[in-house]
Amino acid sequence: MFRWLINHLFFLSLIVFPSLVFAVDIPPGQAIAPPPGKSAIRFEMNSVRFGDKYLAGKALNTRSELTFNTLGVQYSGSFLINNRLAGFYLNSAVGMAEPGGSINTQKEVGGLTDSAAALVTWLLADKEKGRYSVFGVYGIAPTGKYDSDRAINLSQNRFAGGLQLGYHTRLAPSWDIMAIADVMISGENDDYRLTHQTYKQDPLYSTQVTLMHHLDPSLTLSATYYFYAGGRGRLDGNKLDDDIRRNRYEVVLSKRVGSAKYFFYFGTDANTENGFIEEQRLSLRYQHYL
Repeated sequence: MFRWLINHLFFLSLIVFPSLVFAVDIPPGQAIAPPPGKSAIRFEMNSVRFGDKYLAGKALNTRSELTFNTLGVQYSGSFLINNRLAGFYLNSAVGMAEPGGSINTQKEVGGLTDSAAALVTWLLADKEKGRYSVFGVYGIAPTGKYDSDRAINLSQNRFAGGLQLGYHTRLAPSWDIMAIADVMISGENDDYRLTHQTYKQDPLYSTQVTLMHHLDPSLTLSATYYFYAGGRGRLDGNKLDDDIRRNRYEVVLSKRVGSAKYFFYFGTDANTENGFIEEQRLSLRYQHYL
C-alpha cells in the first residue's frame, strides 16, 4: 500500500517535472551597465538532466531520469529614460524533454517553451570604480506546449512575474563580485494534472552570488552559488508539503572575440529539499553585439 502511494504521487508530480520555475538567474557580469543605444542578440543551447525525486530532503529512489534540451534566442537593448539608463530583453525557446530510467515509457515532448521579458534600470553606474546597482521587473508568459492529460509538459500554463535587485562591484584589478536578490510571484494554473485542479504557488525567493576572475581582458572565469526558498504549492486551496529549499552551483567561462562573446556553463544541484534534483546543467551561448 505504501509503495503504491509513493508511485502514485511520483507519477502525478511528473505533470510539471521539466517545467519547474526557479526564478530568473542572471549571467555573470549582467549587472554592468552597457552604453545607451546598444543592442545584442543571443543564441543558446541548454541541456538539463534531472534525476531522483526528493521528499523532506530524502531521495525516494525512483530511478527516474529526464533530459530537457532547449534552443533559445534572446534580444536585448539599452536606452535612456529621463537621462537614466534602462534596458530590456525578450526571450523564447523551443525544447525537447526525453524521459529515461523508470519513466522511459513516457513519450518525448517537443515544442515551444514559456517566454520571458524584462525591463531594468540602473540606480548606480560608476564605471570608474566598477560599481553598479540595477533594479528590474520581469514577466513569464505561458506560450509553451501544455496538456494536463500528459505526464510531461514544456509549460507551467500560468503567468508569472518578479522583481530583482542586483549589485556589482570590483574587488581588485582582476576580481569582481555580483549579488542578486529575486522574488517571483506566480498566477494560477486552472487545468493542473489529470484531475484538472487549480494549482497556485507561494512567492519564491532566491539569491545568487557570483565571483568573477578576469584571466585576461577578454577571458573571464566565474563561479556562482544559488539559493532558493519558498514556493509552497496549493492545490484547490489546500497546502502541499513541497516547499522549495535548494542549493545550486555553476561555473561559467566566457570569451570576448570582437563584437561577439562566447559562454560555456556547467552547473549542478548541491541538494534539494523537495522535488527532482538537477544532476547536470550544460549551456553553450553565443552573444553578438549589434
